[in-house]
Amino acid sequence: MPTRSGLDRNPSLDATRTVALLGIIILNYHGYLNGYVAIGADKENFFVRIMDAWNGVLAPSPVIFVLVSGISCSLFASANFDRWTLVRRGVLLFAVGSIFEWVWNGTILPYFGLYFLLAAGLVSWSRRNIVAIMVACTLAAATLSMWRFFRERDFHSTGWLSPAHPDSPRNFVFRYFIDYTHPILPWFTFFCVGLLIGRSLPWFLANRTRLVAPLAVGVAATYTLSTVVRRGTDGTWQRLTSTDPFERGVLATVGVTLSSLLVIIVVSWVVEAFPSSPITDVFVRAGRVSLTLYVIHGLAYNLVVNQLDWVRPTGLDTALGLAALMWILLVAFGAWWDRFIGRGPLERLLRGFGG
Repeated sequence: MPTRSGLDRNPSLDATRTVALLGIIILNYHGYLNGYVAIGADKENFFVRIMDAWNGVLAPSPVIFVLVSGISCSLFASANFDRWTLVRRGVLLFAVGSIFEWVWNGTILPYFGLYFLLAAGLVSWSRRNIVAIMVACTLAAATLSMWRFFRERDFHSTGWLSPAHPDSPRNFVFRYFIDYTHPILPWFTFFCVGLLIGRSLPWFLANRTRLVAPLAVGVAATYTLSTVVRRGTDGTWQRLTSTDPFERGVLATVGVTLSSLLVIIVVSWVVEAFPSSPITDVFVRAGRVSLTLYVIHGLAYNLVVNQLDWVRPTGLDTALGLAALMWILLVAFGAWWDRFIGRGPLERLLRGFGG
């Protein structure tokens, strides 16, 4: 399925972006529209619980995006390594993301910029060193989370670690490296996993069948361990074995990584099994302009909800309906754009500035 831009891309990765975009739109619309009602972990309704905007079944969606970006970054570096290309792209993503933050609080885009900047320094490192970075990010995030738990339990405020704005060097570090929505600790771990997969992508794809069982067992073991230990306990053990992504625990990082890898494998199977399907073509093409589509989904929400007041927060059903409609429209638009115009506007800007 050629593109007018002439890009040589992996269709499975592009289709995975489109699939992940659906989960991201649902999570964002549900969370933005319904606020604290979207946190359903303590609700009696099973469907409401699994659609929890922070800790439900769609929680891996943004992580999938980060993993795929790490894979793509590794593939780019192996084909035509230019450290400064990654630096320029990182700077642009951070700048665009910081502007978009005014419209869409909590956007992942500025964090993506920092992931690229960090990757520029370590993408050529050995596998062992990248694994060391992954472990360090995961453990540092979990350790800091436990430290904050103990301090707050003893009535010592740790609010200074959660600044409202990155308006000083210290607050910049706290906001982007240890706090807010997608901090370096532990989110850069996911990007590093992608870097490692990208280095061995042919091996990864050739051994997918063998990987599914251990990945599935790992996911089941992670969440079963968390459920068993947390049931009937409180305090320290509750925090230590939490899978809530905002509590930055080891089990949360491991569980979401393994489940995201399973999604990537399943999508790659489907794309390879039906390479000529019109649906596959649409998913792949939309994935090529996913950065533009991601920004549009935030602008569209602000238009129809905040400006035109067409949609009101009436519950999960409204959020799901709006998210599904928006995803269908965006995917159709993205596929049309890629087929007849080529790169998306933001993809073109990223390519033009970053190379």
